[in-house]
Amino acid sequence: MAGIGIHLRKLTRTGSIADTLAAYSGAAVVSAGPWIISIIALMLLTWLLHQVLPADEIRLFTSSVTHVYAFALILTGPLQILLTRYTADQISLNHPERIYPSFRGGVLVAAVVHALLGWFFFVQHVPAPPGFSVAAAALLVQVACIFIASVYLSTLRHYVSIVAAFALGYGVGIAAAWKLAATHGVAGAMAGLLAGHFLLFLTLVIRIRSELGRGRGSAFAFWRTGWHMPGLLLTGLFYNLGIWIDKFLFWWMSKHYAVVAGVLHAAPDYDLAIYLSLLSIAPGMAVFFLQVETRFSEAFHHYFDCVNGGRSLMEIRQAKHQIIHSLREGFARLVKVQGVATLLLVLFAHQLAGWFQVGFVQLGILRITLFGGFLLMVFLAMLTVLFYFNDRRGALLCSLAFLLANGCLSALTLQRNEAWYGFGFVAASALAVFIATVRVNRRLDQLEFHTFRGEP
Repeated sequence: MAGIGIHLRKLTRTGSIADTLAAYSGAAVVSAGPWIISIIALMLLTWLLHQVLPADEIRLFTSSVTHVYAFALILTGPLQILLTRYTADQISLNHPERIYPSFRGGVLVAAVVHALLGWFFFVQHVPAPPGFSVAAAALLVQVACIFIASVYLSTLRHYVSIVAAFALGYGVGIAAAWKLAATHGVAGAMAGLLAGHFLLFLTLVIRIRSELGRGRGSAFAFWRTGWHMPGLLLTGLFYNLGIWIDKFLFWWMSKHYAVVAGVLHAAPDYDLAIYLSLLSIAPGMAVFFLQVETRFSEAFHHYFDCVNGGRSLMEIRQAKHQIIHSLREGFARLVKVQGVATLLLVLFAHQLAGWFQVGFVQLGILRITLFGGFLLMVFLAMLTVLFYFNDRRGALLCSLAFLLANGCLSALTLQRNEAWYGFGFVAASALAVFIATVRVNRRLDQLEFHTFRGEP
């Protein structure tokens, strides 16, 4: 967090409303990245495509894009968390020249894996126009590469260029998809969206290389970290699969699922509601990025400066109390901001339903899953703290519990009626928050013990 996070937080100290809004907007873009922004873009694009495409082609387009992001998040999850740890280690070891080569290696691995998956899934098993299938497979590769690039954004300093890159990329993608859909149908829409993503990725690569330099060293040195810490890979997989497991279950097991094309399924009653709920966590992610991670990170490093500098036990314990204070203050602000946002959305859910053409069943699911989004945001923050404390076993346990609970409880709700939809996701998120909170508190209580034993 030595880069953009610290710079953005300085803007909040100027007292200017404009600077504060700019800081939180930049934090939301950098922390949420393509995942949250893509939901907004897809909703806007779906509305525009209704003017030029029939309903069945729009369903094919939206379902394909949703699967692209689902696959990319799940499969890059292990790689993202591994590259994050490797990058943090290189910064700590004062070897910044090794960071950019790891970016190149990560992009190459992601591109190869997702190219194979895209060919297998979209080209071989989704009956659609050839141009559409190829563009969808290429989009999967592009989105995966963007997710890898997003790992390195917090090391950069020029937040304006990053915000501009996302705005330009998604803006061009939406405009190109809309225009090409009018002349080339659904294949044109997918090609236009692909063009926007390619522009975004190219801009991010230029920005990352400009600030990090070409560097030197092996492009695949980060695999040594994965070899010594396999739990990191599993945690990244379990966490992201946990986010999506309920969607896959609804796509394949719900009473009202729809077969879009071949293996491409959708659950209209569930999909829009859950995506709106995930979109609602953007304020919490911005607060987390600026307040929790930066201030906690400063207190955390101060504590270990005291330890490594041979300070007295009293000074070390005072530094520990600063860590606890920063966490309490940061989580209090996170809960307040995200809690208020969630409550307002629940209260005005009926008005939102009118704007987004949400039906009665979807409205009920939306109100329920908004609380799940709130809990998921808290869980993500807790998980990050566990990684700071090097409690890899705790992070793995929490992610696995979230995955199993969301899968099992969502499957149980599918055996009931629509009134139960979404409760599995909420309960799983609550369980994950509880386990993570216990682990964080235990780690704080035993911080001196783990410190002098060599952990973290």
